[in-house]
Amino acid sequence: MKTISILLTKYSDVISNIIYLLDGSGYTHASIALEEDENCFYSFNYRGFAIENIEKHKRRGVKKSLCFILQITENSYSELKNKLENFKDNYLNYKYTRLGVVFAFLRIPFNWENHYFCSQFVAQLLIDSGAMPLKKEPYLYLPSHFLKDIPLFQGLQETICNII
Repeated sequence: MKTISILLTKYSDVISNIIYLLDGSGYTHASIALEEDENCFYSFNYRGFAIENIEKHKRRGVKKSLCFILQITENSYSELKNKLENFKDNYLNYKYTRLGVVFAFLRIPFNWENHYFCSQFVAQLLIDSGAMPLKKEPYLYLPSHFLKDIPLFQGLQETICNII
């Protein structure tokens, strides 16, 4: 078995504050890390595909976080790692979608090829790699939805921690 981490954070910028007010969950951003480098998180932000770390989150004013550490099969881990490598190698082909976030809030299916928002990206990786079954399509996932779905995943009770 291998481990991955899903980090939920709350930023204090304008868009994050709007998401927080509308959703009320406390978390406005999602990212994912592999066990090989627990301080390197992958996500999407308004600039596109992003590689983040804990220090960057702290500099951006993140004061609240929640990290889920999941055990997944070696096959799922390998598939997830390959997909992340593809994103890293082809990052210029991928864009951020604010429109996708709006449609996710409205619960309207909307999938724009090669366009992602943070929680859609994380959900897509989890589903495509077979790491974790999710209840809905990736483009309908907001950061708060992981709070409901991940604890249902087997054996997670002791693997939740705050890191910021």
